[in-house]
Amino acid sequence: MAPQSYYLGGKIRASDYNGFADDINEIVGIGAGDSGYGQSHLVIPNVASGVKINATHMQLLLTALKFAGRHQGTTINSPEDTSDPDFPSVGRLIELIPTLTNDITNVRSNKLNYDIAMMTLAQNVISSSKTYVIPNQAGDVWDSQVTYEVSAIFTDEDARRHFFNAGGEIRLDTNFIASGTDLQSLDWESLFQAVGMIKLSHNVTEVTGNTGTPGGGFTGLTSTYTKIYEKAGGSGGSGYYANNKYEIMARLNGTNAIDFRLDFYDTHVQDSGFYSGVPWTGQDYVAGTLTAQVDIQYANDTDPSGLGVVVDPAGPGPTFSNISQL
Repeated sequence: MAPQSYYLGGKIRASDYNGFADDINEIVGIGAGDSGYGQSHLVIPNVASGVKINATHMQLLLTALKFAGRHQGTTINSPEDTSDPDFPSVGRLIELIPTLTNDITNVRSNKLNYDIAMMTLAQNVISSSKTYVIPNQAGDVWDSQVTYEVSAIFTDEDARRHFFNAGGEIRLDTNFIASGTDLQSLDWESLFQAVGMIKLSHNVTEVTGNTGTPGGGFTGLTSTYTKIYEKAGGSGGSGYYANNKYEIMARLNGTNAIDFRLDFYDTHVQDSGFYSGVPWTGQDYVAGTLTAQVDIQYANDTDPSGLGVVVDPAGPGPTFSNISQL
């Protein structure tokens, strides 16, 4: 935070004002690392030494503070506007300092928080689907491994981290609809129903079904594929189809993209034996339709003023491209 040297003839010095501006800009502007939402319209210009700080300058601070707090769900106690009855006269601006200092401290502490009301969910931004048939029928057969790869592409490295800093998530939703009643196909169907959605966010990967093993988030990714989720087949990862497995890998691709690889391993070994002296062979195939869908959650404070924290998928947010289809 800016140094606590605010009292100089009862006025706010330019250097102290710039300290406030820098502290807020680190959160709403470009920032670095896990700081910065990339909102250039909220960035506060510094003033030259000796400039007299007035209500116009203070309005810039209050506006940036208001929308940062609104995005986070952080309570702001400073006036929202210079026309607010609680805003002091120009000669008494220094009275704002204690409250302003506390608000800035809170906004900086809560920089990775977000209010869900300030976010938008875009569904099915890209997907892939394929129907698999019983062997010896016409169509595609699910062999031991099926893979789907997709890339989330940002305008640059800053846009990529701003997306996640502001609460963005890349969500992977996979489902399988069995075409028959064979047990292995039904087990895959049950697996994806249990898993639900996988959500890659800033620091963690979460699974809505509270099953399987999620890994780290965006900040843990490198240029090498890292496993961010794993779930074995069968009941609770055990039982007849426990060798089957659903895995999600992710990596940074250059300075502006994230690649995801979804692997579906069907490694169940076909059983055989005798029943009442009669030889039998169990079913060992997967028949049905597999679909992998990508959704995103992104910051979208659609305030009428146009000053809210917005990461627009059509702009600095990601676009998507299939690397390989199912």
